[in-house]
Amino acid sequence: MLSRRTFSTLAFGLIVLCSSLFLSGCSDKPYLTQDGSYVILTVSPSGMTQSELVQLPWNANMAVMQKLLVESSFVLSDLHTPTPQELAQSDQPTTTVSLQANYPQPKRMSFVVDGHALALDVQSLQIEVEGSNVGQVTINRTMVLQGINDPNLQPAFEELDNMLHNSN
Repeated sequence: MLSRRTFSTLAFGLIVLCSSLFLSGCSDKPYLTQDGSYVILTVSPSGMTQSELVQLPWNANMAVMQKLLVESSFVLSDLHTPTPQELAQSDQPTTTVSLQANYPQPKRMSFVVDGHALALDVQSLQIEVEGSNVGQVTINRTMVLQGINDPNLQPAFEELDNMLHNSN
């Protein structure tokens, strides 16, 4: 049996390793895609889509964005094929908000899906941060998987959203 300290060390190492999946490709901007391209994608129950490019103000607290990206990487650390119940939740007419990362050139990434390693060339990656299926991951707009249920994902997104829109 693992001690609490060993488990914590392993968990931290896993988070750092998984962070590199979602956050690597960086040049001089740590924790950002190569061009810093993130989009907040909102889809209404009627299917109307609104996208907002994440543009951090010059005086932004970068730790807020980094926290959201770390939580997102945790969601990506272990993916599984959605169950029929999870798919049914996705079909409910609710507004969903996702964080989307776009890569100008396909980027080779490795994921654990249903307990097996899977290498994919990724051009876009979406993680649902608000809606009926928080943690749902869409790779290249076609492959839909469910990530780890992370209770810190939605609060991290709300903190970024508040910072972007100067809300308290």
